[in-house]
Amino acid sequence: MTSEVQGRPAPLVAAEVDLRGLPFMPLEVNRLRDSDLAIEASGDEFRAAVLLWCASWNQVPAGSLPNAEQSLAAYAGYGRDVKSWRKVRDGALRGFVECADGRLYHPVVAEKAAEAWAQRVDHREGKANELARKQREREERKQMFALLREAGHALEWNTPTKVLRDRVAELERDGAVTSHAPVTVTGHAPDTAKRGTGKGEGEGTPHNPPSDGERDRSPPKSAPPASKSQRSKPKRALPVPFVQTPEMLAWAAEKAPAVNLDRETERFIDYWTGQGSTKADWPATWRNWMLRAQDDLERRGMATPVAKDPSDTSWIDEDDGL
Repeated sequence: MTSEVQGRPAPLVAAEVDLRGLPFMPLEVNRLRDSDLAIEASGDEFRAAVLLWCASWNQVPAGSLPNAEQSLAAYAGYGRDVKSWRKVRDGALRGFVECADGRLYHPVVAEKAAEAWAQRVDHREGKANELARKQREREERKQMFALLREAGHALEWNTPTKVLRDRVAELERDGAVTSHAPVTVTGHAPDTAKRGTGKGEGEGTPHNPPSDGERDRSPPKSAPPASKSQRSKPKRALPVPFVQTPEMLAWAAEKAPAVNLDRETERFIDYWTGQGSTKADWPATWRNWMLRAQDDLERRGMATPVAKDPSDTSWIDEDDGL
């Protein structure tokens, strides 16, 4: 905001706050009823004041008015009759303050405008996120159709995405899919800006990938050492699409219930695709990642701690050096 000029305060609303097209302006009836304006102003002053509030709602910045007599007269319902406007001016502008940008702001209207602007920004971000999600799903469907055609499966264009994911998962289990362009397959309903799928992960709450120190998670002391056959598993790059099998999803529901699997799996794929690393057991690496995400939420007080079973070694991957 503009700094104070000649003793005038900075604007009460940011310059980019634009509520045009939003016809609803909240009005706290008790606050208005008990205000000095309602008690002391004349009927004409009160009417003009309310009209000025309404006019300021769709100004830019919202909650402000130009400090120009002709404009104020028009917004107050006096048209070009500036002489009549000046008779009610002081009462009608009760509460308005002139700020450093030369405009008049009403603190209460400015307060409501800032709240409405935050909601509008959230709504726009939600729409943008939804459009991006749909674009990702279109790309994912395109690649899955291509994979299935290569394997000799021709499906209808309107085959549900879940069916496509299940068919690709079958190919993955059968070893028919080896190497192809990246596809993000999560197996979960999409997130929007207003609703997440993970328990305890609130709207707008950032979640950073585990730090290097957190990634060095040691297996429980009671866990048996990996067998020779496990150590000799061949390493391979992250398979794409990375498919979450029903067994993996059931494991996550028990061991990492607060984790948003869609979001964390996307981070997992992006991280390991960028690293270009090879692993002997990618499902174990994925489980390890989800456990770290669950632990992070528990440390931040955003999830109920899950009891750890020392005998559970399903998450261990000896080669998982993040």
